[in-house]
Amino acid sequence: MMKKYGKVLVLMGGWSNEREISLVSGSYVYDSLIKSGVNTIKLDLTKNNLNEIENISPDRVFIILHGKGGEDGEIQKYLDSLNIPYTGSNSESSKLCMNKRSTKEILLSNDILTPNYEKISEMEISSIKKRFQYPFIVKPSAEGSSIGVYIVENDGDLERAISANEKISSDFIAEDYIEGLEYTVGILGDSALPVIKLLPPGKFYDFNAKYESDKMQYICPSQLDDSMEYELKKISLNCFKACGCKGWGRVDIIIDEKGNPWVIELNTVPGMTSHSLVPLAAKQRDIDFENLVLKILDSSL
Repeated sequence: MMKKYGKVLVLMGGWSNEREISLVSGSYVYDSLIKSGVNTIKLDLTKNNLNEIENISPDRVFIILHGKGGEDGEIQKYLDSLNIPYTGSNSESSKLCMNKRSTKEILLSNDILTPNYEKISEMEISSIKKRFQYPFIVKPSAEGSSIGVYIVENDGDLERAISANEKISSDFIAEDYIEGLEYTVGILGDSALPVIKLLPPGKFYDFNAKYESDKMQYICPSQLDDSMEYELKKISLNCFKACGCKGWGRVDIIIDEKGNPWVIELNTVPGMTSHSLVPLAAKQRDIDFENLVLKILDSSL
């Protein structure tokens, strides 16, 4: 196994708003690889120690950086320049999926259902209100972990959401609010993992539900009938193919009251913490955490 993978560098931390989550994910991945007997080194990446990657000279890199700098194609491009193989999607696909507007354009051009949206960073509030009916969503174009996501139900909510997003990014969107049940589909290699139904304690699967709440419920098997389970898996694989993704990831979907599945977003470096969804779905397929990590590492071969 050591010969197969050589020296593996786990890249974690980074400089995005999801840094703390990445450090937790990275620790789980690092410990798992050590347990599996893989020659592994970890690096808490910052903007000041990028050159450490070249100094370490790994045979391959396990990317567990969430958000900007790690999930947006930046680190992938850097590793390409060093000719170092890495896990997951390439630079181009990562960059595409990190930006919700770019992703939506690809999904729409492939006839995949996703909520209507508008870039609102420069729009007047009066124009936004003409275009969208309350409730609707305001969120950054390029953040993860539901950072900056707001369901706005009135003028006050809208002003607060815009003010909050302006502190995060210069690029944020409004999109139609889809009322329904939330599901997520993990992708591993060329196959979709069992669908997970999400029952958040609040209005949606927000940061609190993801990382802090003990009331968050994950239902797997999903309780969907076989045909809808199959449909969500098929849609998710189509999303991955359309966006040129590979290795592993996750697709978030809402099924509305009429049974229509709406793709909300794609994640190319999902979490790998004790709360995370891809490990939970893999477990349903009798893939334990250690094997899951090795299967993800295989995408660097």
